[in-house]
Order: sequence, then structure tokens, then C-alpha cells
Amino acid sequence: MSKSLYRKFLSNQVGGVAIMVGLLMPVVIGGLGLGAETGYWYFNQRKLQNAADVAAYAGGTQLRAEKDQTTIEDAALAAALKTGYTASIGTISTNAPPTTGEFAGDANAVEVVVQENVPRLFTAIFQNDQVPMSGRAVARLVLGAAACVIALDPNASGAVTFTGSSDVVLDGCNVHANSLAADAVTVSGSGHVETPCVSAMGNVSATAGLAMGECNNPIENASYIDDPYANLPEPSLGNPCEPVTVFDGSPSSVYDISPGEYCGGLTVKRTVNMDPGVYVVSGGDLVIESTAVLNGTGVTFFLTGGGTLNIAGTASVQLSAPTSGTYAGILFFVDPDDPNATHIINGDSTSFFEGAIYAPSGHVEVAGSGSVGGGCTQVVANTIEFTGDAGMGTDCTGTGVDPIFTKQLVTLVE
Repeated sequence: MSKSLYRKFLSNQVGGVAIMVGLLMPVVIGGLGLGAETGYWYFNQRKLQNAADVAAYAGGTQLRAEKDQTTIEDAALAAALKTGYTASIGTISTNAPPTTGEFAGDANAVEVVVQENVPRLFTAIFQNDQVPMSGRAVARLVLGAAACVIALDPNASGAVTFTGSSDVVLDGCNVHANSLAADAVTVSGSGHVETPCVSAMGNVSATAGLAMGECNNPIENASYIDDPYANLPEPSLGNPCEPVTVFDGSPSSVYDISPGEYCGGLTVKRTVNMDPGVYVVSGGDLVIESTAVLNGTGVTFFLTGGGTLNIAGTASVQLSAPTSGTYAGILFFVDPDDPNATHIINGDSTSFFEGAIYAPSGHVEVAGSGSVGGGCTQVVANTIEFTGDAGMGTDCTGTGVDPIFTKQLVTLVE
């Protein structure tokens, strides 16, 4: 080629853009491909993390129900598969308790690690190995709100029932039934209850009258709650009987009574002021009639010999349990060996019961239009029924009552 033709060729710009585009197109296509594959990797990473989160939560629900390791693993795998986890290209490891991280060794936690070997797309031009990706999550059981209504019967239908025109407000405390029945906790008719959460080992049957402040739905298939007072010792019996067990007379009658054993029952019809201590009611009923005014601070009633508790609707009752000692926080204690009987808690709107009402073998009925309220009130019984109004709380500071917390909530902590 002559020098003049060479110079003309170099100075000719026709088709230059096409040449530049041709030279740059592989770079552009490569960039687009790499960007697309990076997005694909990110998507898979988020998918695996979601699978780990869901699997850990599913495993936590089984841990809450006190299931074995195999059941926890099966639940975690089933949950992960539903999120899109592909078992054929990955693995899942479920550890209860976790083996790594902040909660390693924590018996109330479940760790799930999900891993997949993701095939390459565009970058397979340069490398033919797979891209390992993983997600990890830890779910843990945490203490829920304190429970103030606990039914112990393992099989009863309506172990806890809110019925009739009951209007119950439970301030900061949960309702729980150990019953496995399909209607372990029942809210029926025009019954109304406000509580943070309701839980049962079985199921909950509720109308619109159930209003929960912290749970969107009742917690069903929940774990068993141990009887918090199962080891409470019974007072000694066989002491000399108190000479007077019926307090009546004119409407202006006022009595001051002391701890002791009230044989054949104890009946209050007028004003009675109680000294602190343990009042044993043996072989008869504890009856607080409608005309009664009963006041006591630091008192515990122990009912034995088949006696029942019956507090009338218009009685004025102001009672609080001891704040220290063997019976700290215990207001009414029914002999666990007594046959199943109904104990009726009633009273006028000024009535106040602070402490635990404990009837492990009995049925406690909260009736009438009185308030069974207090800063700290608990009802722990074989079965429980609310047919009237009640207000209970769990502000137990300085009362001697030990709050009963439940491990019902499953939360993701890692």
C-alpha cells in the first residue's frame, strides 16, 4: 500500500462508531451479565436467610411444646422447604440448644443454619464451581406477661370459662389452661375479657368478647405450666378449736378475731376484723354472707375436710395475704386432697383480694358484680369460671406474691 493510501485509510472515519461499539459490546454485555448474576446471588441470599428465620421459629414452637430433637428438626425442615429452600443442592442444620453465637448452650433457644450451593450463570464462563450461600437464625423462648389465671386440669372442657355477662379486665396478666381439650379456654355468650394473651395446651374457643392486647391470636398447643404452689406445705391440724365460729348479732356488731383452727366452718355475718396469721377452717364451709364486712391484712385461709369458700355478692371484703413467711402471697389455700368442689368468690364493688386464690382440686367461680381486683391477684385452680365482673393485676411489688411467668413467646434473637 502506498503511503498516500495509508494516510487516507487512517484519516477515514467512516464506520468508526461501529468499530468502537463492536469493541465495547462484550464489556457492556459482560457488565450486564455480572450485574444480573449479582442480583441473583443477593436474591438467593435473602431467600436462604428467610428460610433460616422461618425454620428457627418453627423449631422454637416445637421447643415451646417440649418436643424432642427429631420433632424440632422435622418442623424446621418443613418450614424451610415451604419458603423455597432446595434440599437437593443444600443442607440444613438444626441445633437445640445452639452451638454457636451469643445463645450457644441456651436450652431455651433453637439455631438453624441453611446452606445451598448455587449454580453459576454468566460467571460460569470464568469458573465452573458453585457459589456456597447460607442463612442462620436463632429463635428463643422468652418470658411472656405474668399469668394471673391458671387452670390445672389436663383434660377439662372449658377449663377457663368466661360466660354470661362477665366483664373481666386483666391488667398485664395472661390466662392459661393446661387442658388439652379443643375448648380448653372458652369465651361465650356476652362474656368479655381483656388480657394481653390467652394460651392453652389444647385450643381456645372464643367469641368477639375476647380482646387481647399483645397477641393477634390465642396461643394454642402451648407448653405445660407447672403448678406454682405444688410444694406449698399444709398448716398443722388438730389444734384446739376456736370457741366461736359464727359471727352475727345486731347490724352494729363488730368482732376482732385471731388466727386458729375453726372447726366445723367459719361464718361471718357482721363486721369482723382479722389479726394477721393463718386461719384453718376444717370440716365446714367458710361463708361470708351478704351482710358481712370482713377486713384482714397479712392473713391466709386454709380450707380442709371438704369445706368450701362462699362469699356473697353484697359482702364487703378487704383482704390481703402475708408479705413474708411460709404463706407469703397466699390468701386462700384449699387442701389439694379435698374432693372437687365449687368455691364462689363474690363481693361488692369495694371488695379487694390481694394474693393467690389456690384451689388445686377445686372449681373457682368468680361471680356477681363485685371486683375481685387488687394490685396483685392470682387464681390458680383445677378449673375456673368467670360469670361476673372482675379486675386483676400483676403489680406484685411488696405483696409477697411471686409472679407466674410463662415461656410462651417465640422470638428471633439472631
